[in-house]
Amino acid sequence: MITETTVDDLRREVRARLSERTLFSATGMSSIRRGTGRPCDVCGHSIDSPTLEREVEGAGVLGLAHPLCYTMWRAESALIKRPTRWRDSNRASRVSW
Repeated sequence: MITETTVDDLRREVRARLSERTLFSATGMSSIRRGTGRPCDVCGHSIDSPTLEREVEGAGVLGLAHPLCYTMWRAESALIKRPTRWRDSNRASRVSW
């Protein structure tokens, strides 16, 4: 059973691995299918059928994740990218023509 503590731990682990660049950012395309028994790139546990697995495209690499792991991975990846966009749009709004 997944508990709130487990979800929080997973979120922290994903955030740390993204910042260390040991896990690529999940901002590309993904597909979903029945588990193939291969390990999840987020938690390391096998993704067995009938559990669904997400195949995530990165820059020249593919990753696999459980649905919950993928959700955390995708959310944390989006948070990493957001500050750059905000800074760029904020800077543009201060430019006087």
